[in-house]
Amino acid sequence: MRRMNLGKCSFRAFFTLTTLTLVTTPTWAAEPTPQKKNIERGREIFEREWTSRDPAPIPRRGDEQDIEYARKLVSLPGDGLGPMHNATSCAACHVGGGAAGVEHNVTLLTLDPRSDFITKSAAFRLRNRQTDDVETDPDLKELTAKQLQTLHPSLVSPSGAVAMDVVVHDHSSRPFYDRIRSDIAQHVPGGIDDEWFNGDQRTSATIGDRPVIAGRFGGIDFYLSQRNSPPLFGLSLIDRVSIAKLRGVALSQARRSGGKVTGRVGAGKFGWRGQTTTLAAFVEGACAGELGLQVPSFDQPADAADETYVSIGYDLNEHQLRSLHDYVASIPPPPVPRSTPESHTGRRVFNRIGCNVCHVANMMPASGIYSDLLLHDMGVYLQAPSPAALGSPGKEFTAPVMQLPRFASRPTNDVIAQLSDPTLQLFRTTRGSFARLGSSVSGYYGSGGTPTPYPFKRPEKPMFPRGDLPKQVAQGNQLYWDVLQREWRTPPLWGVADTGPYLHDGRAETLDAAIRWHDGEGEASATLYRSLSEADRTSLIQFLESLKAPIETPAEDSVDMLSLLGSSN
Repeated sequence: MRRMNLGKCSFRAFFTLTTLTLVTTPTWAAEPTPQKKNIERGREIFEREWTSRDPAPIPRRGDEQDIEYARKLVSLPGDGLGPMHNATSCAACHVGGGAAGVEHNVTLLTLDPRSDFITKSAAFRLRNRQTDDVETDPDLKELTAKQLQTLHPSLVSPSGAVAMDVVVHDHSSRPFYDRIRSDIAQHVPGGIDDEWFNGDQRTSATIGDRPVIAGRFGGIDFYLSQRNSPPLFGLSLIDRVSIAKLRGVALSQARRSGGKVTGRVGAGKFGWRGQTTTLAAFVEGACAGELGLQVPSFDQPADAADETYVSIGYDLNEHQLRSLHDYVASIPPPPVPRSTPESHTGRRVFNRIGCNVCHVANMMPASGIYSDLLLHDMGVYLQAPSPAALGSPGKEFTAPVMQLPRFASRPTNDVIAQLSDPTLQLFRTTRGSFARLGSSVSGYYGSGGTPTPYPFKRPEKPMFPRGDLPKQVAQGNQLYWDVLQREWRTPPLWGVADTGPYLHDGRAETLDAAIRWHDGEGEASATLYRSLSEADRTSLIQFLESLKAPIETPAEDSVDMLSLLGSSN
C-alpha cells in the first residue's frame, strides 16, 4: 500500500503549530468559541460522577391530547446512575481518554446456540412445519423460560424474546442484584474465582489462566467472558475512514498474502468486534450499557432484580449527548513519534515479521494509527463467545442465521398498560426507543446475533470451545458462530505504550505477552517474533514503546479536532 508521508507530516506540523498558537495567544484574545464551550460541557459530562435517584412518577392522564401527554412523558427527569452499571463516570474507564485496567472489565454471559432448548425447538418446528415457533412444546418452553430467568433475568425480555448475550454488570443501585450475580457461579463446575469475577480483585493473570468460563444449567450451556475498555484517542479520525478504504485494504491483504490474511469489513469501525457503526452510537451505547443512563438511542438495561422497575425520563438529552460526543471527538490522536535509531530499527523488525500487514501505519485521515480496522481470525488462543457481527459478509461468504424460540410475554409494569394505543404510538415516535424499553444493550459490546453454530456434539461437561474446528471450516466461506467468535478488529497501536493491559480482555500485562498470544492469522508473525534474537525483540518493543499517548491538556488549550477536520457533525 502506498504510504502517505505528506499527510502524516502535515498533520503533525499542524498539530504542533496549532498547539503553539493556542498556548501563546494572549488571554484577552482567548475568548472560547461556541464549539469550545460545547466541548467543555461535554468534558464536564465525561468526568461527572453520577449518582442514582428514584425515577420520576408517571403523571396521571388529564384532559391533554395524546400528543401533549406524550410530550409530558418525554420531559420527565431520569433516574441517574443505573440501576445496572459498571462504573460511575466515563472517566473512570477512560482516564485521560485512555483505557482502564481489568478492574473495569465488562463481563458478558453468552448462551451456546446448541443448547437443548434451541435445538429441540428447531426440531419441533421442522417436525410440525411451524415457521414462527408459536406452538413449540409448551412444557419445554415453560421450564426453559424459568431456567433462563433464574440464570439471569435479562436473558428473556418481558415480550418473550431470548437474548443470546447479556451484560453481567458489576453493580446495581437497587437491592437484591448481588445474589443474582453470585448465584451464576453455582452452575459453573469448580465455581468462579473472585480474582476473575469481582472487579476489585480481578487480575490479568487470572483472566489469562481462564479466559472463558463455561457453565451449564439444565439444558442450557453458557459462557462468561470479558472485555477491556478501549482507548478513545483519535476516534473522530477513525469515524472518517471510509468503508471503501477498508474494502480496498482487505482485498490488497488477501492478494499479497496469498489468502493467508483475509481481513473482513465488520458492521462498523468501533469496538473490539467492529460492531458499532458510528462514533455517536459508540458514545451513546457506553452511556446506557456502562452507566445505566437513559438516552434517546439506547435504553438503560433493565433492573435484573425487579423487572417492574421503569424509568422513562432521559438522563442525557440530545443536546447533552451532542456535547459529550463532541468532547470525545475532540480527543486527539497521539502525536507521531520522532524517529530514533532504536525505534527505526524496531519498526523495520515490526515490518519484517509481518506485523504491518494488519497493523497498517496509515488509514487516512488516521495517520499513525497502525490498524486496518478490519476483522481477522485470531485463532483458538483468542477465541471468545459473543461473536463478531455479520456486517456485510460479501458475496464470498455465506452466513445463515438461526431462528430462536420465543416465550410467552409476561406483565411487568403498569406504566405501559395505562397508555392508550394512540398515546403509546406517539410516545414511541417522540422518544424513539420506548418500544425497546428494558432491552439489552449487549449488541453494543459485540453480539453478532445468531449465526448457525458448527454441529459439535454436546460434551459431558461444559467446555469452551466445544471442539477444534476443522481447518477447511475455519478457513471456509461459511461464517459459523464458532468462526465469528475468533474474529477481532485489529486494535490501533497509537498510544499503545500507555494503554496496557492488552488484548480484548486485558489478559496480557505486557506488549511481549500480547504478541505471544497471537494465533490464527497472526500466528506466523508471533512465531517469527519468538525466533528473533533478543536484540531484535528488544528493538521491536522499543518501537512500540515509542507510540505514546497524547499528553492531556485543559479543554480550552487542546486542539479542536472537529474544526481541524472541517466538520461539526
